[in-house]
Amino acid sequence: MERNEEDVEIRMPNKPFRFKQFDIYQDRSAMKVGTDAILLSVWARVAGVLDILDVGTGTGILALMSAQRNTKAIVEAVEIDNASAEDAALNFSISPYSDRIFLHTCDFLDFNTARTYDLIISNPPYFSNSIRASDPSRSAARHDDSLPSAAFLEKCAVLLKEHGTVAVIFPKLQLEKWETEARLHGFFPVRICHVYTLPHKDSQRVMVEYKKKETEEVEMESILIEKSPGQYSDQFKAITREFFLKG
Repeated sequence: MERNEEDVEIRMPNKPFRFKQFDIYQDRSAMKVGTDAILLSVWARVAGVLDILDVGTGTGILALMSAQRNTKAIVEAVEIDNASAEDAALNFSISPYSDRIFLHTCDFLDFNTARTYDLIISNPPYFSNSIRASDPSRSAARHDDSLPSAAFLEKCAVLLKEHGTVAVIFPKLQLEKWETEARLHGFFPVRICHVYTLPHKDSQRVMVEYKKKETEEVEMESILIEKSPGQYSDQFKAITREFFLKG
């Protein structure tokens, strides 16, 4: 495969977010490293997967964590925001996986390729009809105007292999909408994980794996992030141990 080469400005003005095997520089990115992306990266099943597509890569965190978890996978990433793409290009180029991560700076809906993928993973923009951030790039990264869930799933239906998986994270309140739109585009949930920030709070996020074939029983899971304010749960520390320097 030919790499989509872009000039990478090798300047590192601020300290990166450090992981065990790679660094994330995020000065220009609309969205910084966050818990949602980290959780999805460690939860999505990548074993046996050869071709991965990260949609809306931002800093490149999903692509990099996926590459660490699966040393045989080719990972491609799509990012529409030029500033975020610059960070992702830098982060990919200095990582141990630079020979198998490929960046495409374009709108996912305009992304054309002859390849199909075993896994399409995304922390998509999901806010609708809500107050916009003052930063246009951050607003675009958070709101689904440019990439509604229906359009995202329609594109995934074309790019995903028949046995492939789409893995996403979004607010729990949108679960019913996503399931309705998924079925309209030939996708069915096979695994759902509710994310709890604290033991006494209801889940705010859900992670879902969709496939093109319906399963008899959906796997139901849950993850607790903090056992008390400021204290990560043993579960969260266990699933992120291979990435964080501390924990």
